[in-house]
Order: sequence, then C-alpha cells, then structure tokens
Amino acid sequence: MEAKPRNIYKTARTVAGLTQERWAEAVGVSVDSIRVYENGSVIPTDETVRAMSEISGLAPLSYWHLCNKSTLAAETLPEVEHIPLPQAVVQLLCAIGDFDDNHRSLVKMAADGKIDAGEAMEWEGIKKRLDAVIRAAIQVKVAEGGA
Repeated sequence: MEAKPRNIYKTARTVAGLTQERWAEAVGVSVDSIRVYENGSVIPTDETVRAMSEISGLAPLSYWHLCNKSTLAAETLPEVEHIPLPQAVVQLLCAIGDFDDNHRSLVKMAADGKIDAGEAMEWEGIKKRLDAVIRAAIQVKVAEGGA
C-alpha cells in the first residue's frame, strides 16, 4: 500500500468493505457527506474521521487526515504506511540503533550550545537519523494490529 492513498476516506470505506450508504450509516453522516469526502471537495471533521478509523480498523487514517487537513502538518510530519506491528517495531529498533551509533557526536555538539561550520555536515546527518526515529515511532503507533 502506498504511504498516503489518494483518497484516504474512500480507502477507509473500502477497507471496511461497506457501500457508501452503509458507511454513512455506520459513521453517522449522510450519504451526500460521504460522497463529498470521497471526491475530495470537503474534508470531514476530526470526530467523523475518528469514527471512520475505528470502524475500518485503519489506524493510520487519523494521522493521514491530519496531514490532509493542514499543509503545515503535511510539510512537517513524516509519511507513514499501513504496515503490520512487528514490521513497524523492527523498523523502529533499526532506526534507534542507527541513531545510537552516532549519539556521542550529538553530545559533543551540544556541549558548547551551538553547531559550528565544521559540525554542520554531521549535524545534517544527525537530523536525518532523528527524522528516521520519529517516523518509525509514529509508524509503530499507527501500525496494523497495534490498536
């Protein structure tokens, strides 16, 4: 499955195996509301998405919704996939291991309270490894089977 499906709300309904009519009834909205969510002209409320996530069992839906709802969130938060919990845990442990291999450099950089020109390239690498840990941690939180 791709990281963020084209229409996450339709994906949730498809995962639930429901028609638009049954989905609307289960979620507690009108069929017209489901149609506009699925054609992308309206973004549902957080409460509606919470219900969609619970009914479909699609844990990342709330996270994807947050990214859809805010351009700032979409630019700031990492992409996450719908993967099994064991795979997500292994990815997290690998990311932590990669970061741990170089955390002493971060401690040395932090000692003087600034990143100087000679540390800039290493700092960029540390930020990338931190991003990998953050992504992997969120991935565990929304993993399939983790609810």
